[in-house]
Amino acid sequence: AVRGIEGAVQPLRVVVDTNGTAVTPDARVLDDAAPTLIAVAEDSTPAHEGETVRLPRATGGLDIRTLLDVLHARGVRSVLLEGGPTLAGAFVAADCVDRVVGYLAPVLLGAGPAALDGGGITTITDALRLDVSETVRIGPDLRITATLVAKEH
Repeated sequence: AVRGIEGAVQPLRVVVDTNGTAVTPDARVLDDAAPTLIAVAEDSTPAHEGETVRLPRATGGLDIRTLLDVLHARGVRSVLLEGGPTLAGAFVAADCVDRVVGYLAPVLLGAGPAALDGGGITTITDALRLDVSETVRIGPDLRITATLVAKEH
């Protein structure tokens, strides 16, 4: 069940492991808590026995559009992307993002990774513009939901 909700079904977990080395045979993601699909490059040798899909490489990782085609063929119609800046940047670069959900906590931190690594955004002119559709207070934090504004060419 999804976090204890009776009757709910765990969604498909998809792990992007380009070189097939990040997911080890004893990784928790290979447990039976939810179905799991691990996406690896066609030329990789995965270190695990989990269900795997082999995809072509793209700049810096896997071909995101091909991954989404594979998921669509499996009946997946919505993807929640939980990953670091490299994976987020790959989805942006592939023009495969239509909604962004971000969380803002009342905490100031020092230097850290950017939200996007790559994605073809290097100047303010290149920046993705968002249309905020919802803000929700969750305890002291804010959840901000926005859709991408179409770029003018």
